[in-house]
Amino acid sequence: MRSTLVVMRLSRGNRCGLESVARVQGLLASGQPGDRAVAVDCITSWVSVDDEAAAAAILTAAVNVSPPDHADEVDPAVALVEVLWATPHWTDLEEVEAAYLLARDPVRRALLDLLARRRDPAGLLTLRHVLGDPGWTDHLPLPTPGLLSQVLGHAGVEDLVAILGALLLRPGWEAHASGLLARMAREVGLGAGAVEELIELLEPALDATVEHCDEAIGCRNGGEASVWLWRSRHRVRHVLDVVESIDSPAVESMLTRSLGSADPVVGAWAVAALAARGTDVPWDRVWMAAHEPVSRSVLMERLDCIGLLGSVFDRSGRSRDGVMRAEADLVAWLSRPGELGCLPSEVEHIASREVPLESGRAGFHLFRFRTRAPHWASARGWMVGAAGLYRSDGTVPTDLPQVAVTRYDCEDSASTDDHLDSMAAAAEGE
Repeated sequence: MRSTLVVMRLSRGNRCGLESVARVQGLLASGQPGDRAVAVDCITSWVSVDDEAAAAAILTAAVNVSPPDHADEVDPAVALVEVLWATPHWTDLEEVEAAYLLARDPVRRALLDLLARRRDPAGLLTLRHVLGDPGWTDHLPLPTPGLLSQVLGHAGVEDLVAILGALLLRPGWEAHASGLLARMAREVGLGAGAVEELIELLEPALDATVEHCDEAIGCRNGGEASVWLWRSRHRVRHVLDVVESIDSPAVESMLTRSLGSADPVVGAWAVAALAARGTDVPWDRVWMAAHEPVSRSVLMERLDCIGLLGSVFDRSGRSRDGVMRAEADLVAWLSRPGELGCLPSEVEHIASREVPLESGRAGFHLFRFRTRAPHWASARGWMVGAAGLYRSDGTVPTDLPQVAVTRYDCEDSASTDDHLDSMAAAAEGE
């Protein structure tokens, strides 16, 4: 307790100076669990620093703190850097770079956010250097939610377009870079030059990721190919998220090229994106996207979300109903890594149960499915799964979530009604 009082007395209000930092650094280095907890309490009470000297001392302390253990509720090194967020301009950029090279990944993320919060040309230049220069990218940590979002309010944020475009294809960064770029386009707005630069980056990225999907579709190497395809599709989806956020005539030609992918899921995304832009998609492309259950699930979900499921399907002459969407969603869920990991060999509809809702009626649909040897589930024979709730026209009620579920129970282990009850209970548990 005395150590706590000493450090708190050295702090001016909720600010810290050189003496406070030195005292906390000594507590963290003592090796005593009690002293470490006292130090963390003091650090989390600080909201800013007194001056540039204290800021430099905090950077040094953050680099030298030992990694957290199971007893730490807060990483003291990260907490130290977060103190600097309130006054990011008091940190010397060369010292930030030096700390970044020596720090652990959680601290590096905090330092990246420190640079993003500066919102000045020098800070932005340093951020570009750390994120994009050869050698420095070897030290780039995996992102966490919110990382770099503070930079979106910077007037020069367009300078990061090229860097984030390159990170779109970096493993682990695809979703985060995609989200930041899409927010730039939608919320901040990009000038004509930045949009043109972004399109130049996106065109080869989309072509490359679509090509990976095409290659994965042609591979017949069991579960390994399924995981490869799943990852490739996610990369395409992240690139498309950025493409769809841009208001430019060039986007339509990029989406039209994606229609020709050998992967029907990619084709489904392209159909929905073009329909959202008001483009009449050829009927045969809609049929191709709706033919396979997994791509049909994607297509119907995205068109339903934008209110175009009926118009696109009806215009193409393709039928639609709740059973075909339920089958598609169940198969898509079963094919994920962690479930069957592949498409079931056969799927058949068994029964439906209607559920009254405030907005009408919707169906919960039961199916049986099986796989062929050598898949692990082949010995179980016919199994049951279900999906719901869907209206008769294939749309989903807005007041309830839709679910796909299975317990991999054998079909002959219970009656149809018992299976429906079991699946409904499992869906509620989801």
